[in-house]
Amino acid sequence: MFLRIGLRLSLSLTKNDMPSSQYGSVVTFPVISLLECYQDLIEVNTKLERELRTARSDHLDQLESRRTWQERAQDAESRLKESQGSAASNGFILCLIDGDGYLFNDNLIIQGSIGGGEAATRLLENIKRHVQQYEGGMHWRIIVRVYANLEGLSKKYTYIDFIEEKKVLRHFVAGFTQSQPLFDFIDAGQGKERADHKIKEQLNLFVNNTYCKHIMLGVAHDNGYVPVLDPYKNNPTTASRISLLRPFNLGWEFRNLPFELVEFDSLFRSQELPNERSPLKNQLRAVPPFKQPTQPSAPHKYRPAVPQDLITRRPIYPGPLLVNKDDERVDEYLGTPSDRGEANLEARIRSGSKLCNIFHLRGDCNDPRCPYSHEPLLEAEELVAFALKARLTACHTGSRCRSRLCVLGHLCPHGSNCSRKKTCYFNKVHHVDPRVDHEAMDME
Repeated sequence: MFLRIGLRLSLSLTKNDMPSSQYGSVVTFPVISLLECYQDLIEVNTKLERELRTARSDHLDQLESRRTWQERAQDAESRLKESQGSAASNGFILCLIDGDGYLFNDNLIIQGSIGGGEAATRLLENIKRHVQQYEGGMHWRIIVRVYANLEGLSKKYTYIDFIEEKKVLRHFVAGFTQSQPLFDFIDAGQGKERADHKIKEQLNLFVNNTYCKHIMLGVAHDNGYVPVLDPYKNNPTTASRISLLRPFNLGWEFRNLPFELVEFDSLFRSQELPNERSPLKNQLRAVPPFKQPTQPSAPHKYRPAVPQDLITRRPIYPGPLLVNKDDERVDEYLGTPSDRGEANLEARIRSGSKLCNIFHLRGDCNDPRCPYSHEPLLEAEELVAFALKARLTACHTGSRCRSRLCVLGHLCPHGSNCSRKKTCYFNKVHHVDPRVDHEAMDME
Protein backbone atom coordinates (compact mmCIF):
# COMPACT_ATOMS: atom_id res chain seq x y z
CA MET A 1 0.00 0.00 0.00
CA PHE A 2 2.86 2.39 0.88
CA LEU A 3 4.44 1.71 -2.55
CA ARG A 4 1.18 2.50 -4.28
CA ILE A 5 0.81 5.77 -2.42
CA GLY A 6 4.39 6.69 -3.25
CA LEU A 7 3.86 6.02 -6.95
CA ARG A 8 0.70 8.03 -7.04
CA LEU A 9 2.33 10.99 -5.36
CA SER A 10 5.31 10.82 -7.68
CA LEU A 11 2.99 11.44 -10.61
CA SER A 12 1.97 14.81 -9.27
CA LEU A 13 4.32 17.28 -11.02
CA THR A 14 4.96 20.90 -10.36
CA LYS A 15 4.25 23.53 -12.96
CA ASN A 16 7.93 24.14 -13.80
CA ASP A 17 8.44 20.47 -14.44
CA MET A 18 5.69 20.17 -17.04
CA PRO A 19 6.89 20.19 -20.73
CA SER A 20 5.52 22.79 -23.21
CA SER A 21 4.29 22.23 -26.75
CA GLN A 22 5.61 24.07 -29.75
CA TYR A 23 2.78 26.48 -29.47
CA GLY A 24 3.63 27.32 -25.92
CA SER A 25 0.69 25.60 -24.35
CA VAL A 26 1.06 23.28 -21.30
CA VAL A 27 0.75 19.58 -21.76
CA THR A 28 -1.32 17.95 -18.95
CA PHE A 29 -1.01 14.38 -17.72
CA PRO A 30 -3.61 12.41 -15.72
CA VAL A 31 -2.75 12.69 -11.97
CA ILE A 32 -4.05 10.12 -9.48
CA SER A 33 -6.46 11.68 -7.12
CA LEU A 34 -5.08 12.81 -3.77
CA LEU A 35 -8.35 11.74 -2.28
CA GLU A 36 -7.57 8.11 -2.90
CA CYS A 37 -4.18 8.56 -1.24
CA TYR A 38 -5.84 10.19 1.72
CA GLN A 39 -8.32 7.30 2.02
CA ASP A 40 -5.48 4.78 1.93
CA LEU A 41 -3.68 6.69 4.68
CA ILE A 42 -6.79 6.65 6.79
CA GLU A 43 -7.11 2.89 6.35
CA VAL A 44 -3.48 2.40 7.32
CA ASN A 45 -3.85 4.65 10.34
CA THR A 46 -7.04 2.89 11.42
CA LYS A 47 -5.35 -0.48 11.17
CA LEU A 48 -2.31 0.71 13.12
CA GLU A 49 -4.51 2.21 15.82
CA ARG A 50 -6.39 -1.08 16.11
CA GLU A 51 -3.14 -3.04 16.37
CA LEU A 52 -1.83 -0.53 18.92
CA ARG A 53 -4.94 -0.88 21.06
CA THR A 54 -4.62 -4.66 20.91
CA ALA A 55 -0.92 -4.52 21.84
CA ARG A 56 -1.64 -2.05 24.64
CA SER A 57 -4.41 -4.26 25.99
CA ASP A 58 -2.11 -7.29 25.89
CA HIS A 59 0.60 -5.30 27.65
CA LEU A 60 -1.78 -4.20 30.39
CA ASP A 61 -2.95 -7.78 30.81
CA GLN A 62 0.67 -8.90 31.14
CA LEU A 63 1.37 -6.20 33.72
CA GLU A 64 -1.69 -7.17 35.70
CA SER A 65 -0.80 -10.86 35.49
CA ARG A 66 2.80 -10.18 36.56
CA ARG A 67 1.59 -8.04 39.45
CA THR A 68 -0.81 -10.79 40.53
CA TRP A 69 1.91 -13.46 40.42
CA GLN A 70 4.34 -11.19 42.25
CA GLU A 71 1.80 -10.72 45.02
CA ARG A 72 1.18 -14.45 45.16
CA ALA A 73 4.93 -15.13 45.26
CA GLN A 74 5.44 -12.58 48.05
CA ASP A 75 2.53 -14.05 49.99
CA ALA A 76 3.88 -17.58 49.53
CA GLU A 77 7.37 -16.46 50.60
CA SER A 78 5.91 -14.76 53.66
CA ARG A 79 3.96 -17.88 54.60
CA LEU A 80 7.05 -20.02 54.04
CA LYS A 81 9.17 -17.81 56.32
CA GLU A 82 6.40 -17.82 58.90
CA SER A 83 6.16 -21.60 58.67
CA GLN A 84 9.94 -21.98 58.93
CA GLY A 85 10.01 -19.67 61.94
CA SER A 86 7.17 -21.58 63.55
CA ALA A 87 8.88 -24.90 62.82
CA ALA A 88 12.11 -23.59 64.36
CA SER A 89 10.43 -22.26 67.50
CA ASN A 90 8.04 -25.19 67.89
CA GLY A 91 10.40 -27.96 66.85
CA PHE A 92 10.65 -31.09 68.94
CA ILE A 93 12.59 -34.31 69.22
CA LEU A 94 10.72 -37.59 69.57
CA CYS A 95 12.17 -40.50 71.54
CA LEU A 96 10.40 -43.86 71.17
CA ILE A 97 11.57 -46.72 73.40
CA ASP A 98 10.58 -50.38 73.50
CA GLY A 99 10.37 -50.79 77.28
CA ASP A 100 10.30 -54.59 77.03
CA GLY A 101 13.83 -54.59 75.63
CA TYR A 102 15.27 -51.46 77.25
CA LEU A 103 14.88 -52.13 80.97
CA PHE A 104 15.77 -49.31 83.32
CA ASN A 105 18.47 -49.94 85.89
CA ASP A 106 17.47 -52.02 88.91
CA ASN A 107 18.34 -49.33 91.45
CA LEU A 108 15.84 -47.04 89.73
CA ILE A 109 13.01 -49.59 89.49
CA ILE A 110 13.11 -50.59 93.17
CA GLN A 111 12.71 -46.95 94.25
CA GLY A 112 9.21 -46.82 92.82
CA SER A 113 7.96 -43.32 92.00
CA ILE A 114 11.21 -41.67 93.09
CA GLY A 115 13.20 -43.97 90.82
CA GLY A 116 10.78 -43.27 87.96
CA GLY A 117 11.29 -39.55 88.35
CA GLU A 118 15.05 -40.01 88.51
CA ALA A 119 14.99 -42.18 85.37
CA ALA A 120 13.03 -39.49 83.50
CA THR A 121 15.45 -36.79 84.66
CA ARG A 122 18.50 -38.77 83.55
CA LEU A 123 16.90 -39.57 80.20
CA LEU A 124 16.03 -35.90 79.66
CA GLU A 125 19.58 -34.79 80.47
CA ASN A 126 21.10 -37.42 78.16
CA ILE A 127 18.86 -36.39 75.27
CA LYS A 128 19.66 -32.71 75.81
CA ARG A 129 23.37 -33.44 75.66
CA HIS A 130 22.90 -35.40 72.44
CA VAL A 131 20.86 -32.73 70.58
CA GLN A 132 23.37 -29.97 71.35
CA GLN A 133 25.18 -30.99 68.16
CA TYR A 134 22.21 -29.92 66.03
CA GLU A 135 21.46 -26.32 65.10
CA GLY A 136 18.70 -25.05 67.35
CA GLY A 137 18.69 -28.32 69.28
CA MET A 138 18.79 -26.61 72.68
CA HIS A 139 15.41 -25.04 71.94
CA TRP A 140 13.62 -28.20 70.88
CA ARG A 141 11.00 -29.70 73.11
CA ILE A 142 11.56 -33.33 74.03
CA ILE A 143 8.79 -35.92 73.73
CA VAL A 144 9.42 -39.39 75.15
CA ARG A 145 7.13 -42.38 74.82
CA VAL A 146 8.05 -45.72 76.34
CA TYR A 147 5.87 -48.70 75.37
CA ALA A 148 5.96 -51.91 77.39
CA ASN A 149 3.92 -54.89 78.51
CA LEU A 150 3.60 -53.77 82.14
CA GLU A 151 1.68 -56.83 83.26
CA GLY A 152 4.35 -59.12 81.83
CA LEU A 153 7.19 -57.09 83.36
CA SER A 154 5.47 -57.00 86.76
CA LYS A 155 5.07 -60.78 86.74
CA LYS A 156 8.69 -61.22 85.71
CA TYR A 157 10.04 -58.91 88.41
CA THR A 158 7.95 -60.50 91.15
CA TYR A 159 8.73 -64.05 89.96
CA ILE A 160 12.46 -63.53 90.33
CA ASP A 161 11.85 -61.74 93.67
CA PHE A 162 13.28 -58.52 92.30
CA ILE A 163 10.29 -56.63 93.72
CA GLU A 164 7.89 -57.87 96.35
CA GLU A 165 4.74 -56.37 94.82
CA LYS A 166 3.63 -55.43 91.33
CA LYS A 167 2.68 -51.95 92.52
CA VAL A 168 6.37 -51.05 92.79
CA LEU A 169 6.61 -51.09 88.99
CA ARG A 170 3.35 -49.16 88.70
CA HIS A 171 4.75 -46.52 91.03
CA PHE A 172 7.91 -46.35 88.93
CA VAL A 173 5.86 -45.85 85.77
CA ALA A 174 3.74 -43.17 87.45
CA GLY A 175 6.83 -41.34 88.70
CA PHE A 176 8.35 -41.43 85.21
CA THR A 177 5.21 -40.10 83.54
CA GLN A 178 4.51 -37.41 86.13
CA SER A 179 8.04 -36.02 86.25
CA GLN A 180 7.99 -34.43 82.77
CA PRO A 181 4.93 -33.03 80.95
CA LEU A 182 5.89 -34.63 77.61
CA PHE A 183 7.05 -38.00 78.99
CA ASP A 184 4.74 -41.01 78.87
CA PHE A 185 5.32 -44.60 79.98
CA ILE A 186 2.50 -46.47 78.23
CA ASP A 187 1.16 -49.96 78.82
CA ALA A 188 1.05 -51.48 75.31
CA GLY A 189 -0.76 -54.59 76.55
CA GLN A 190 0.24 -58.24 76.53
CA GLY A 191 1.85 -59.75 73.47
CA LYS A 192 5.30 -59.45 71.89
CA GLU A 193 4.24 -57.32 68.92
CA ARG A 194 2.18 -54.77 70.87
CA ALA A 195 5.02 -52.31 71.53
CA ASP A 196 6.48 -52.97 68.05
CA HIS A 197 3.24 -51.96 66.36
CA LYS A 198 2.90 -48.79 68.45
CA ILE A 199 6.45 -47.65 67.73
CA LYS A 200 6.15 -48.42 64.01
CA GLU A 201 3.00 -46.31 63.65
CA GLN A 202 4.43 -43.45 65.72
CA LEU A 203 7.55 -43.43 63.53
CA ASN A 204 5.53 -43.35 60.31
CA LEU A 205 3.37 -40.55 61.70
CA PHE A 206 6.21 -38.23 62.72
CA VAL A 207 9.10 -38.99 60.35
CA ASN A 208 7.86 -36.48 57.73
CA ASN A 209 6.50 -33.96 60.22
CA THR A 210 8.11 -30.54 59.63
CA TYR A 211 8.15 -29.79 63.33
CA CYS A 212 9.77 -33.11 64.25
CA LYS A 213 13.48 -32.31 63.98
CA HIS A 214 14.93 -35.61 65.15
CA ILE A 215 13.79 -39.09 66.20
CA MET A 216 15.58 -41.33 68.69
CA LEU A 217 14.59 -44.98 68.75
CA GLY A 218 15.18 -47.54 71.48
CA VAL A 219 14.60 -50.58 69.27
CA ALA A 220 18.09 -51.82 68.34
CA HIS A 221 17.84 -54.92 70.53
CA ASP A 222 15.36 -56.60 68.19
CA ASN A 223 16.19 -57.34 64.54
CA GLY A 224 12.46 -57.38 63.88
CA TYR A 225 12.56 -53.58 63.77
CA VAL A 226 15.00 -53.54 60.82
CA PRO A 227 12.22 -53.78 58.16
CA VAL A 228 10.52 -50.83 59.86
CA LEU A 229 13.66 -48.72 59.22
CA ASP A 230 14.37 -50.01 55.69
CA PRO A 231 12.29 -47.29 53.92
CA TYR A 232 14.47 -44.57 55.47
CA LYS A 233 17.99 -45.97 55.29
CA ASN A 234 18.61 -44.93 51.64
CA ASN A 235 17.40 -41.37 52.12
CA PRO A 236 20.37 -39.39 53.54
CA THR A 237 18.19 -36.51 54.73
CA THR A 238 15.79 -38.76 56.63
CA ALA A 239 18.53 -41.09 57.87
CA SER A 240 20.39 -38.15 59.42
CA ARG A 241 17.28 -37.34 61.46
CA ILE A 242 17.11 -40.80 63.08
CA SER A 243 19.32 -42.05 65.91
CA LEU A 244 19.34 -45.43 67.67
CA LEU A 245 19.89 -45.94 71.38
CA ARG A 246 22.60 -48.56 71.76
CA PRO A 247 21.48 -51.50 73.94
CA PHE A 248 23.84 -53.97 75.59
CA ASN A 249 22.56 -56.63 73.17
CA LEU A 250 22.72 -54.75 69.86
CA GLY A 251 21.05 -56.75 67.07
CA TRP A 252 23.57 -57.79 64.42
CA GLU A 253 21.42 -56.49 61.55
CA PHE A 254 21.60 -52.97 62.99
CA ARG A 255 25.37 -52.80 62.63
CA ASN A 256 25.23 -52.05 58.90
CA LEU A 257 22.47 -49.45 59.04
CA PRO A 258 23.40 -45.77 58.43
CA PHE A 259 21.74 -44.47 61.60
CA GLU A 260 23.81 -42.95 64.40
CA LEU A 261 24.16 -45.11 67.53
CA VAL A 262 23.87 -43.20 70.80
CA GLU A 263 24.83 -44.58 74.19
CA PHE A 264 23.26 -43.34 77.43
CA ASP A 265 25.24 -44.24 80.55
CA SER A 266 23.75 -45.41 83.85
CA LEU A 267 20.19 -45.61 82.57
CA PHE A 268 19.38 -49.08 81.24
CA ARG A 269 20.31 -52.57 82.37
CA SER A 270 23.49 -54.05 80.94
CA GLN A 271 22.17 -57.63 80.85
CA GLU A 272 18.97 -59.64 80.59
CA LEU A 273 16.79 -60.36 83.61
CA PRO A 274 17.48 -63.86 85.01
CA ASN A 275 14.97 -66.56 84.17
CA GLU A 276 15.10 -68.34 87.54
CA ARG A 277 14.27 -67.17 91.03
CA SER A 278 17.17 -65.36 92.59
CA PRO A 279 15.96 -63.62 95.78
CA LEU A 280 17.75 -60.34 96.10
CA LYS A 281 17.24 -60.29 99.84
CA ASN A 282 19.77 -63.12 100.11
CA GLN A 283 22.32 -61.28 98.00
CA LEU A 284 22.26 -57.79 99.47
CA ARG A 285 25.51 -56.07 100.14
CA ALA A 286 26.32 -55.31 103.73
CA VAL A 287 25.60 -51.69 104.57
CA PRO A 288 26.63 -49.66 107.58
CA PRO A 289 24.18 -49.78 110.46
CA PHE A 290 21.63 -47.03 110.31
CA LYS A 291 20.80 -44.97 113.37
CA GLN A 292 17.47 -43.18 113.22
CA PRO A 293 18.05 -39.48 113.90
CA THR A 294 16.47 -37.98 116.96
CA GLN A 295 13.79 -35.55 115.87
CA PRO A 296 13.46 -32.33 117.87
CA SER A 297 10.12 -31.69 119.50
CA ALA A 298 10.16 -27.98 118.73
CA PRO A 299 9.79 -26.68 115.16
CA HIS A 300 13.01 -26.25 113.19
CA LYS A 301 14.20 -22.70 112.73
CA TYR A 302 16.28 -21.43 109.87
CA ARG A 303 19.99 -21.72 110.61
CA PRO A 304 22.30 -19.71 108.38
CA ALA A 305 25.21 -22.04 109.12
CA VAL A 306 25.82 -25.39 110.77
CA PRO A 307 29.31 -26.47 111.82
CA GLN A 308 30.63 -29.38 109.82
CA ASP A 309 31.29 -31.48 112.90
CA LEU A 310 27.55 -31.58 113.68
CA ILE A 311 26.93 -33.79 110.65
CA THR A 312 27.33 -37.17 112.34
CA ARG A 313 24.39 -39.09 110.89
CA ARG A 314 25.36 -42.02 108.65
CA PRO A 315 23.78 -42.55 106.25
CA ILE A 316 22.41 -39.03 105.75
CA TYR A 317 19.01 -40.25 104.56
CA PRO A 318 16.34 -40.71 105.71
CA GLY A 319 16.48 -37.34 107.44
CA PRO A 320 13.90 -34.91 108.72
CA LEU A 321 11.27 -33.86 106.18
CA LEU A 322 11.32 -30.09 106.55
CA VAL A 323 8.86 -27.57 105.13
CA ASN A 324 8.44 -23.78 105.30
CA LYS A 325 5.44 -21.81 106.50
CA ASP A 326 3.76 -22.40 103.11
CA ASP A 327 4.14 -26.17 103.56
CA GLU A 328 6.73 -26.32 100.75
CA ARG A 329 9.61 -28.79 100.95
CA VAL A 330 13.01 -27.33 101.84
CA ASP A 331 16.32 -29.13 102.17
CA GLU A 332 17.93 -29.83 105.52
CA TYR A 333 21.02 -27.71 105.99
CA LEU A 334 24.05 -30.00 105.94
CA GLY A 335 26.75 -27.43 106.52
CA THR A 336 29.66 -26.47 104.30
CA PRO A 337 31.96 -29.30 103.18
CA SER A 338 35.62 -28.86 103.95
CA ASP A 339 38.15 -28.25 101.19
CA ARG A 340 39.67 -31.61 102.01
CA GLY A 341 36.34 -33.40 101.69
CA GLU A 342 35.57 -31.81 98.32
CA ALA A 343 39.08 -32.48 97.01
CA ASN A 344 38.97 -36.15 98.03
CA LEU A 345 35.53 -36.59 96.47
CA GLU A 346 36.56 -34.97 93.18
CA ALA A 347 39.73 -37.07 93.06
CA ARG A 348 37.69 -40.23 93.48
CA ILE A 349 35.23 -39.20 90.75
CA ARG A 350 38.04 -38.25 88.37
CA SER A 351 39.57 -41.67 88.87
CA GLY A 352 36.54 -43.09 87.07
CA SER A 353 34.63 -44.21 90.15
CA LYS A 354 30.91 -43.48 89.72
CA LEU A 355 29.47 -43.46 93.21
CA CYS A 356 26.08 -44.95 94.04
CA ASN A 357 23.80 -42.29 95.51
CA ILE A 358 21.47 -44.84 97.05
CA PHE A 359 24.21 -46.81 98.78
CA HIS A 360 26.31 -43.97 100.17
CA LEU A 361 23.50 -41.54 101.04
CA ARG A 362 20.75 -43.98 102.09
CA GLY A 363 22.61 -47.21 102.75
CA ASP A 364 19.96 -49.38 101.08
CA CYS A 365 21.02 -50.19 97.52
CA ASN A 366 19.40 -53.58 96.83
CA ASP A 367 20.86 -54.15 93.39
CA PRO A 368 23.53 -56.89 93.43
CA ARG A 369 24.51 -55.85 89.90
CA CYS A 370 24.63 -52.13 90.62
CA PRO A 371 27.09 -50.53 88.14
CA TYR A 372 28.10 -47.85 90.62
CA SER A 373 30.81 -47.91 93.25
CA HIS A 374 29.95 -48.95 96.83
CA GLU A 375 33.43 -49.35 98.22
CA PRO A 376 35.29 -47.88 99.94
CA LEU A 377 32.86 -46.01 102.15
CA LEU A 378 32.98 -42.23 102.04
CA GLU A 379 34.46 -40.36 104.95
CA ALA A 380 32.19 -37.95 106.84
CA GLU A 381 33.64 -34.91 105.05
CA GLU A 382 33.30 -36.59 101.66
CA LEU A 383 29.77 -37.73 102.48
CA VAL A 384 28.52 -34.17 103.03
CA ALA A 385 30.17 -33.02 99.80
CA PHE A 386 28.57 -35.95 97.95
CA ALA A 387 25.13 -35.23 99.42
CA LEU A 388 25.35 -31.59 98.31
CA LYS A 389 26.48 -32.70 94.86
CA ALA A 390 23.45 -35.00 94.58
CA ARG A 391 21.22 -32.04 95.41
CA LEU A 392 22.38 -30.29 92.23
CA THR A 393 19.87 -32.55 90.44
CA ALA A 394 16.35 -31.17 90.87
CA CYS A 395 13.69 -33.41 92.37
CA HIS A 396 10.92 -33.88 89.80
CA THR A 397 8.25 -33.45 92.50
CA GLY A 398 9.75 -30.15 93.65
CA SER A 399 8.29 -28.45 96.68
CA ARG A 400 5.52 -31.10 96.88
CA CYS A 401 7.98 -33.90 97.63
CA ARG A 402 7.11 -35.76 100.83
CA SER A 403 9.74 -38.49 100.94
CA ARG A 404 12.39 -38.56 103.64
CA LEU A 405 14.41 -40.84 101.35
CA CYS A 406 14.70 -38.33 98.50
CA VAL A 407 18.37 -37.43 97.97
CA LEU A 408 17.73 -34.84 95.23
CA GLY A 409 17.52 -31.08 95.56
CA HIS A 410 14.35 -29.14 96.38
CA LEU A 411 15.89 -25.64 96.40
CA CYS A 412 17.99 -23.90 93.78
CA PRO A 413 21.63 -23.68 94.95
CA HIS A 414 21.63 -20.05 93.79
CA GLY A 415 18.32 -19.13 95.41
CA SER A 416 15.81 -16.65 94.00
CA ASN A 417 18.63 -14.62 92.42
CA CYS A 418 19.59 -17.43 90.02
CA SER A 419 20.82 -15.87 86.77
CA ARG A 420 19.59 -18.79 84.65
CA LYS A 421 15.94 -17.96 85.38
CA LYS A 422 13.63 -20.20 83.32
CA THR A 423 16.47 -22.31 81.91
CA CYS A 424 17.41 -23.46 85.40
CA TYR A 425 16.24 -26.95 86.35
CA PHE A 426 15.06 -25.47 89.65
CA ASN A 427 13.05 -22.65 88.05
CA LYS A 428 9.77 -23.96 89.51
CA VAL A 429 11.06 -23.58 93.09
CA HIS A 430 12.83 -20.22 92.77
CA HIS A 431 9.97 -18.65 94.71
CA VAL A 432 10.22 -21.08 97.66
CA ASP A 433 11.12 -19.54 101.03
CA PRO A 434 14.14 -21.58 102.29
CA ARG A 435 13.42 -20.89 105.95
CA VAL A 436 12.33 -23.97 107.87
CA ASP A 437 9.06 -23.72 109.77
CA HIS A 438 8.17 -27.25 110.83
CA GLU A 439 8.55 -30.94 110.05
CA ALA A 440 6.02 -32.66 107.78
CA MET A 441 4.82 -36.26 107.59
CA ASP A 442 6.47 -38.69 105.21
CA MET A 443 3.88 -39.69 102.58
CA GLU A 444 5.93 -42.49 100.96
